Amino acid sequence: MAYLYSYTLATNRTQYIILHSSKFYLAILLGDDMLINTPFLFKTRGKIMKTEVSFKQNVNSIINSKSLLKHPFYVAWTEGKLSMEQLRQYAEQYFHNVLAEPTYLSAVHFNTPHFHTETNSGDISVRQEVLKNLISEEYGEKNHPALWKTFAFALGSSEKSLANATALPSTAKLVATFRDICLNQPFYAGLAAMHAFESQVPEIAAIKIDGLIRFYGIDNPDSYEFFTVHQEADIHHSQIEWTLIERFADTSEKKAEVLAATTEACDALWGFLDGIYENYCADLNYKCERTSTVQ
Repeated sequence: MAYLYSYTLATNRTQYIILHSSKFYLAILLGDDMLINTPFLFKTRGKIMKTEVSFKQNVNSIINSKSLLKHPFYVAWTEGKLSMEQLRQYAEQYFHNVLAEPTYLSAVHFNTPHFHTETNSGDISVRQEVLKNLISEEYGEKNHPALWKTFAFALGSSEKSLANATALPSTAKLVATFRDICLNQPFYAGLAAMHAFESQVPEIAAIKIDGLIRFYGIDNPDSYEFFTVHQEADIHHSQIEWTLIERFADTSEKKAEVLAATTEACDALWGFLDGIYENYCADLNYKCERTSTVQ
């Protein structure tokens, strides 16, 4: 399986495709002498130079290539171009994922082993970290599905409309993709899928809140509490996820699994927004800044 990342560049920039660790990475010349997605050799000012980019930078490069804030739907949100009806339709579709997200974490929790050392047998501390995230999703009256319902109600949704909202194919694919990664792949790959999303959430949440207040009249903090909670919580969640990924993805094969899971998760998240945009936003005319995956 090989992953090919495509980017639109100015005509005075150069693209290179380099084979590395059984995967293809697209290295992009930025300005005079900076490339991403490496290790690789590159040519600048007539010289051949070698540079190394860390595992973390490779993961971030995949996530940044499909940053959700670049999607036309979120661009329209931040510019105040969406109607309340379009926001409501989005909220009813995304409710499927909000309800499913705790099950992604419970699957990762199920797959996370305990560990033995001579000084600490039966160490369950890694599993406990996953459990903390799961509890924050689903425990108590202000669980995350409940907070999302409050947001949807502010947009005009009802219990009936939420219950009757049939998932679009792209919505169903988002849920199926995350469940498959989290349940059927090693726990560090499941963590990679969660990290691909939760590492983006704090910035997304802040920008969504600003747009809701400025353009859509959603200025009651209770109505956008879902985003306020995630703006703070997912900083911690994504940091813990990365710490565990870096600790346990300790071979080239495991790193490749993490990169593949990150790519698959980002594709599914982007595809979900494609579905919203294509089905509900025909009146908008934003060009979609896409990346592509070739298998």
